[in-house]
Amino acid sequence: MKALVEFIEKYRPGFSMEAVPADKYEIAVLEDDAGPLPGAYRRFLETMGESMGGLELAEASFTIGGTLSVYRAMPWLLRGRYIAVAGDNGPSSFDWFLDRAHPHGADDCLVVRRALEENYPPEASSPQYVGLEEFLYVEAFKELRLPQLPFRRRFSSPDVAAASVRSRSDGVTALAEEEGFKRIPPAEHCALYERGDAALLLYRHPIQPTFSFVLGCEDAAELERLTQAFETRSGLKSVVAR
Repeated sequence: MKALVEFIEKYRPGFSMEAVPADKYEIAVLEDDAGPLPGAYRRFLETMGESMGGLELAEASFTIGGTLSVYRAMPWLLRGRYIAVAGDNGPSSFDWFLDRAHPHGADDCLVVRRALEENYPPEASSPQYVGLEEFLYVEAFKELRLPQLPFRRRFSSPDVAAASVRSRSDGVTALAEEEGFKRIPPAEHCALYERGDAALLLYRHPIQPTFSFVLGCEDAAELERLTQAFETRSGLKSVVAR
């Protein structure tokens, strides 16, 4: 997660001094409650599990103290399939979990949203990201980088055949690279692109064949030019993004 801290630091100077790792004892207690922790989540806790210095991603709270309190209040979650990782701070009543049944990469898991109810069915979970690491990168880019660009457009894919959707999203990434955007690792399913005067965030649903992307620019005329190019390449229409 050192790379994530450096990534955030570029858009929020001073973050590396604000992030506070979780206490090793609390991590051990959480592992007793939740069961073995995926490596990606453990690295997050060891880097900023106590505090993210006021940075809020996805309207959620990732503090280890809050997660421990969830396990104390809701014993049916103990050592189960789903690992609680963040509580919802927004209007939704659905919290964030890792799904052990769907591992991703070397040591990560599918990120889903679920209600904190006993016997809440697995099929009611809402998949959000292929893994925690990608979730953090995408949400940080959305929260910190895109608002720096005053002119933005949002594109969303229609309900069409899966093969067509993938082809369209691949067309978006190809055009971004043709236009001089550089892809930011490690996100592989979703994609982050930076160009200095512009940025692009492509979100691909982890399960369903749908995608959306936001394009931002410093210059209004350049945004209009790029918007026309991306509409032509992707076949999608855009709307002004807030």
